[in-house]
Amino acid sequence: MKKTIKENRTINQRPNFKLSIISSAILSLPMATSLWAAEPEDTAKTGDIEVIEVRGTRSNLIDAQNMKREGETVLDAISAKDIGSLPDRSVLEAIVRLPGVSIERFAGANDPDHYGVEGSGVVVRGLTHTRSEFNGRDTFTADSGRGLSFQDVPPELMGGVELYKNQSADMIEGGIAGTVNLITRKPFDSDERVLAFTVDATHSDFIDETTPSFSGLYSENFDISNGRIGVLFNYSNSELKAQSDGTQIGRYELQNQLVDGQQVMVPRTTRLTRKQDDRKREGFASTVQWENEDRTILATAQFIRSDSSLAWTENAIEMADDAVINDLIPAAGTSFEVTDQGLFESGLITSTAGWRGNDAERQPGGEFGAQHAMITRQRNQDSLVDDFGFNIRYRPNDTWAFNLDLQYVNSTSEILDFSVMGASRAVVGIAQHGDEHPDISIINPANNGETGYFTNPHNYFWRSAMDHISDNEGNELAFATDAQYTLDEGFFTSLKVGVRHAKREQITRQSTYNWGWLSEAWAGNGSAWFDAEGDELGASLNNQYEQISFDNFARGGVLNSAGEEAFLFPKVSLATDYTNAESAFASLTPGWSALGSRDGAEGHFIPNEINDTVETSNAIYVKANFEGEIGDIDFSGNLGFRYVKIENDTKGFITFPDSVGDPAQPTTDPDHFLPADQAAFGDAGSVEQTASSSYSNVLPSVNVKFNLTDELLLRFGFSEAIALPDLGNLRNYVAITAEDQVITYTGDGDDREITDARYSRYTAKSGNPFLKPMESYSYDLALEWYFAEGVGSLTTSLFYKDLSNYFINGSVDREYTNNGSTQIVQVDGATNGDEGSIKGAEIAYQQFFDFLPGAFSGLGIQFNYTYIDEEGSPNPGLSPDKPNSEEGEGIAFDNLPLEGLSQDNFNLVGMYEKYGVNARIAYNWRSDYLLTTKDVITQLPIYNKAGGQVDASIFYDVSENIKVGLQGSNLTNEVAHTTMQIDNDGNQASRSWFVSDRRFSLVVKGNF
Repeated sequence: MKKTIKENRTINQRPNFKLSIISSAILSLPMATSLWAAEPEDTAKTGDIEVIEVRGTRSNLIDAQNMKREGETVLDAISAKDIGSLPDRSVLEAIVRLPGVSIERFAGANDPDHYGVEGSGVVVRGLTHTRSEFNGRDTFTADSGRGLSFQDVPPELMGGVELYKNQSADMIEGGIAGTVNLITRKPFDSDERVLAFTVDATHSDFIDETTPSFSGLYSENFDISNGRIGVLFNYSNSELKAQSDGTQIGRYELQNQLVDGQQVMVPRTTRLTRKQDDRKREGFASTVQWENEDRTILATAQFIRSDSSLAWTENAIEMADDAVINDLIPAAGTSFEVTDQGLFESGLITSTAGWRGNDAERQPGGEFGAQHAMITRQRNQDSLVDDFGFNIRYRPNDTWAFNLDLQYVNSTSEILDFSVMGASRAVVGIAQHGDEHPDISIINPANNGETGYFTNPHNYFWRSAMDHISDNEGNELAFATDAQYTLDEGFFTSLKVGVRHAKREQITRQSTYNWGWLSEAWAGNGSAWFDAEGDELGASLNNQYEQISFDNFARGGVLNSAGEEAFLFPKVSLATDYTNAESAFASLTPGWSALGSRDGAEGHFIPNEINDTVETSNAIYVKANFEGEIGDIDFSGNLGFRYVKIENDTKGFITFPDSVGDPAQPTTDPDHFLPADQAAFGDAGSVEQTASSSYSNVLPSVNVKFNLTDELLLRFGFSEAIALPDLGNLRNYVAITAEDQVITYTGDGDDREITDARYSRYTAKSGNPFLKPMESYSYDLALEWYFAEGVGSLTTSLFYKDLSNYFINGSVDREYTNNGSTQIVQVDGATNGDEGSIKGAEIAYQQFFDFLPGAFSGLGIQFNYTYIDEEGSPNPGLSPDKPNSEEGEGIAFDNLPLEGLSQDNFNLVGMYEKYGVNARIAYNWRSDYLLTTKDVITQLPIYNKAGGQVDASIFYDVSENIKVGLQGSNLTNEVAHTTMQIDNDGNQASRSWFVSDRRFSLVVKGNF
């Protein structure tokens, strides 16, 4: 049986503002000139542009400055005309140089326990709701989100990056925070044949590995009988290895034992992690262009492939002894140092509590160190995006222009994540030094001064395993066409209309993190020791462990393990051989089994982990460009409306509660006495369903630019924008449970009989296929001063976003019908709610000091600063990659700031270009911000402390065609420091310190 649920809403809105006297005067003036606006694939959409150009830095910045000055909508950009000339080593690291942009340095915002190779995620003006494009067309990575994973894109393929911060009617909807457009090169970009290459070797100093990168480009145009044709091929291949060491303090717990008569909070000792990454990226872009002889027709066919993989291995030590978390005491003969508020600062942590099994020799009673897991984890992630595009433009005369665009995107994303854990015991010493790295001591659990404990398999057992798999695929087919009519006279210079249709189909399969025990003292099988022999439990796994050195941990001076810096862990080969893992551990009769062995699993996944969505988007727009004068001030701009209709069909099913009475207990099972409607509803059945939703809206926009003087201009932009919910939050699996049964009896004692029973409510946890888009009214006001004929500008902008329909974790009441019975069910999960605002200011300055004498005239500087503030914005509390809403529930404290928002952000870049030398040193910094409301380990809010990073490069022109150079990243060896909020008053304690590589690249570039 299939069930379809429909929900529809139509909103028609126009701009909510009144025309001022000046605005009314503007609209009554005659037109000055006529314009034809170029499409975004050929040139940057005109806009408020803060651009970093890197092909002859000085001349390119002049061109970029002119683009900014002549622009008609608000955007920032990076340009890299030469292959391999993005100013940073990844697209993400380049985007962060733009005003108002920040990135995460961790593997993900919801994973503050693993540091990233090259960052993850983009935050624009404090919001994460960005759209992603290739050459002005929608694109995405097939995961539970919406957009592209920019860290997966080869930077060598990019000819530029545009970041739109406001909207015009001809832009695809969906980017409340901004739209990031990645631009690849085309053969008609140059009239000459181009042969170019880059070769580099990157040395990561912490892992002490050197890895290669290569990219090549060929482009040439040919004259043919009916016009000209151009071809371009661009290939890149790169690898990067990196290491990060993390020192972490466990969650603070209130202890049963008083210290000097005071209750104290002591951490769950420590978590030490050493993670090694191997990132590979391969990319290919090809373009064929044809233009007819009279240049009225231009056709462009493009293909882009981004193929990336990230494999990382982690060895971690962390406390895993929940039975003693409230009975942690100082080791004999020592004491804890605590603050006046009773918060632990330093001491040797051990315990006397907890049953440790029947092996008193290995785990004696009395004072003995707490149990710690010894984790070996292997995670492999592969992402592939294939993007096909075709565009044809026809301009038969000076009045008419037509455009047709087709696109097909196919994307896959896979993750295999498997951890195997051993366990041992240890006394842990922690000495904190404020914000600086703490001193950590790992001492044998008897604390008797003996060495060799942590390299002896006699002291370890096989504890647990955990697996997670993701297998996603998605595709999108899009069609767009528009026409522009240029007017000869009047206030309006041109009128542009267009339509777009897109259909996206995506299936995401995201398993739970499937933890289970292998052996434990409290489990049915007892402990399986690493050194087991003969018939002993675990003998089949003998020698499946290895010694891992934590030498030079966090670059030294942090870890003291009484002369030992090596520990035993399960072999990496166990974690990499997931296919045979179940059979490898079968002799233990463990509580863990692989994902595919679960009841009801289809492959690796059970039904509520599969999300099948089809989304259709239709849009039509009209946009009018205008020009005029007010006295000596000329102005130009555009206004328009975009009508969008988005329809979504999400497959899933409902499971109804099992309220069927036990036939063997006809008089004692309360379910036999339910009202008829509740008995019918709770028949333990299930029903397939397709939830259908529809949303429509009219999105207005207006952009105006006033040239106040020859050097000074004022710009205003307004638009209504939407952001679409992550696909994972649309998950349509509803498991209904009956709760709070009320039973009525007659009689007393043994003579008591049930006369009535009924459930008070029905609940479920689910995604929400009826989520509506988030909505925003966005305002920009900019003042720009161009004070030099060359590179010289000082610009500032104010922005304000009035936001509503946030995506939040909440409850909604829905009606469900089963067996003729309709009940109201409280469904917990994603919903729309609350209103808020984001406001702030950006200032940017750039200049080459041409007026200085001699060699000093090659000096230049770029600087930008962004201030961001928010009011009323709720945190989502959602996990789109999880089967239901439980991961987002239970946020420890109220009144948290907005995730990802740093109040202060700035970039400072020093440049030099003269005598064949091109040098750059760049510093990026952001203030404190909330990284996540709920860390998966501590379950607490985690904050990223303020910090910055220094990168630099220097190149020399060996000849007209060859240049060599050095690039360096993280030159000051920054330590990423996080804190955890420990109470509702906002008090924080240090959580983590992460140390990673400095990277140095030797680069050779050729351009012929």
